[in-house]
Amino acid sequence: MLGRYAELKAQLPPGTILFYQVGTFFETFEEDAKRISQALSIRLTSREAAGYDGGRVPLAGVPGHALQEHLSTLLRKGYSVAVAEQRPHPTKPKQFTREVTQILTPGTVIEDNVLSAGRANYLAAFVVRDGKVGVAVVEASTGEFTGTEVPEEQLAAELERWSPRELVVPERTAAENLPKVRAAVSSAPRWTFEPSAGEQALKRHFRVSGLKGFGLDGRPALVGAAGALIQYLASLRGGDPPEQVVAFRPYDPGSGMVLDEATRRNLGLDELIETIDRTKTPMGQRALRRWLERPLLEVGRVRQRLEAVDALAGDFMLREEVREHLGGIPDVERIATRIVRLSASPNDLLSLKGALEALGPLKSALGPAAAGSSLLSRVLGAMEEPKGVRELVEAAISEESGEVIKPGYSEELDEARDFRDGAHEWLTRFEAAERLKTGLKTLKVGYRDGEGYFIEVGGKEANAVPERYQHRKALKHNARYVTVELKEHESRMLGARDEVERLERQILSEIRAAVKEAAPELQKIARAVAVVDVISSFAAAASELRYCRPEVTEERGIRIVGGRHPVVEHNLETPFVPNDSEVDGDSRLQIITGPNMAGKSVYLRQVAIICLLAQTGSYVPADGATLGVVDRIFTRVGAEDRLASGESTFMVEMTEAASILNGATERSLVILDEVGRGTSTYDGMSLAWAIAEYLHDDVQSLTLFATHYHELTRLAEMLPGCRNYKASVEEVGAEIVFLHRIEEGAESSSYGVHVARLAGLPRQVTDRAGEILARLEAEGVKDFAG
Repeated sequence: MLGRYAELKAQLPPGTILFYQVGTFFETFEEDAKRISQALSIRLTSREAAGYDGGRVPLAGVPGHALQEHLSTLLRKGYSVAVAEQRPHPTKPKQFTREVTQILTPGTVIEDNVLSAGRANYLAAFVVRDGKVGVAVVEASTGEFTGTEVPEEQLAAELERWSPRELVVPERTAAENLPKVRAAVSSAPRWTFEPSAGEQALKRHFRVSGLKGFGLDGRPALVGAAGALIQYLASLRGGDPPEQVVAFRPYDPGSGMVLDEATRRNLGLDELIETIDRTKTPMGQRALRRWLERPLLEVGRVRQRLEAVDALAGDFMLREEVREHLGGIPDVERIATRIVRLSASPNDLLSLKGALEALGPLKSALGPAAAGSSLLSRVLGAMEEPKGVRELVEAAISEESGEVIKPGYSEELDEARDFRDGAHEWLTRFEAAERLKTGLKTLKVGYRDGEGYFIEVGGKEANAVPERYQHRKALKHNARYVTVELKEHESRMLGARDEVERLERQILSEIRAAVKEAAPELQKIARAVAVVDVISSFAAAASELRYCRPEVTEERGIRIVGGRHPVVEHNLETPFVPNDSEVDGDSRLQIITGPNMAGKSVYLRQVAIICLLAQTGSYVPADGATLGVVDRIFTRVGAEDRLASGESTFMVEMTEAASILNGATERSLVILDEVGRGTSTYDGMSLAWAIAEYLHDDVQSLTLFATHYHELTRLAEMLPGCRNYKASVEEVGAEIVFLHRIEEGAESSSYGVHVARLAGLPRQVTDRAGEILARLEAEGVKDFAG
């Protein structure tokens, strides 16, 4: 057994965990057993194995009925897995062999029980060639396939754009040559990344003679990366092509903003999505996240989206009618993939029929809004129902429990069912006749898997059974028998049942194959529905949360009237205090001082979030906003250690600051909150001062810089584009009141002792701190003696 296990294991991609069927269990051995024992918190055991080093081989297994649950857990944790199932041996009767029937990886899985409905699950590959890098990305569960070519130094940014779950690289790639990305790393043969191999793979997959129609001519690095992905997907399915991938659509990296991981985290993107998400479909949920993670850079496209939101925001009845129809549409995108893979269930087909039935009413409801929106008009044109699909599913698939194909669809199946059902009636008649013939009052006919049909008689009457009854089994209170007549009928009945199941499987396969032809149209419909869903979600959120339509321009600068932080406002029980913001070339560096808890950090984030929302095409939480497009949003917020990689708080801070200084332009928005805290006061202040000067003089980005280094406020006297702002407070006796208003001016105190008192430090500590603070301010640090 271990020999066959080793053979199969050698055929799998390195690092793949193999589950090997042994009876009703699926076992893992050696290192795989140790890994799943830890990952799944299951018992690690061992067994004697001849020739195995140490005499005992480690093993860990799971029962067959729980296999899918455990596979899902491992995939979510980033492991790749394979399953080897038992099969009758082709030449040795009563013996079994094992063959790999599934290979699943984090970036290629399509099963709903593993995937999040609201998140895309990307697989990526890249090829570096002549100073350029080709980046290709595929979403196996939806068929989305895209990519681009950029200068080699932009590789990390492009991967951050997509946040892939799995990255495919050439075999034997050194770890130091891999970009820093939080993804499972898988390897593929190096030759598959060659442009020539990629070209042949793509031509073969799309059945075309050239790649010009896909925008791939003259882009060898991108061709290599895209071809490698197609070949990798096929290799996991025994060479079968990923038929859900029906087109390649290159993207222009200049059309969408890159939000790096730090910025997504610091702006609380997940919490923002939770706050504004009003989508009704899984496709819409995924599209909303995709739009927010990749805001637009083209003013024309932003205005098209805003125009579409405008068409729905002002008409409550129209908007709610659209959203009601959307609520009846399932995940057409992922159902289409299962249809292409010929794994769609009858329920998938019925769900698809329901989605197609909802298209007509949705299009009718959208008609008035589309008249005022070029985007909605285009989307409406994409919602063309494929001919014959709904009618086929309606005619063939049963909604009744216990049957797959409707009666009347197949004459052959109806006849097989009649015979099967008649066989059940025969059993009822047979039981009554035997009871009458024998006079046995306890006689009844039963069935058990592995035993078949039998006649059961109570123990007290066992001596009265006729000679033609063949004894089968003795129980504590009963005995079981069979007759020649019953065995003959059992053979006919089981044959009828098998015939019904065979015909149902055959007809279901034919229906899947017929519907599969419409997969490209279904994917097109799914994308159109997703756009309508996001637009209507933006409109619903705008109305419910009192957002305004921003004016997005080509000009440089940010002007916000009555801006609010959407997440903080949503979670507050008291009214949110709005703030105005104006950042342009003459005030491109704004130094913001004030105590903790006074609202500086909230203000910084809200300005960035309002810009992000606007460039996504959403209304924004403000009374008014005129916003010039920003090419990037950079954030350096908070302090954290990265112990796993040996990076201290200060190292993390400086690494992120370096990324900003090297990547920002005059069209970028930079948010800095407390730079320089991770080292000594003078070191930190010096670095903060130099960073501020560099951003003002060299980069000239739009920068909001919150700090407790009050000395930085002197920059306003030295730099023409620098202004001071403060988070205002009001002193009431010995206490302070946070007003959460940002206004012009510099704050000379951080009120740290007051904040510590509010936090609940013992009075003795805060009183002593107050005494020390007074002496430090009077004597200076150098002469302070404690």
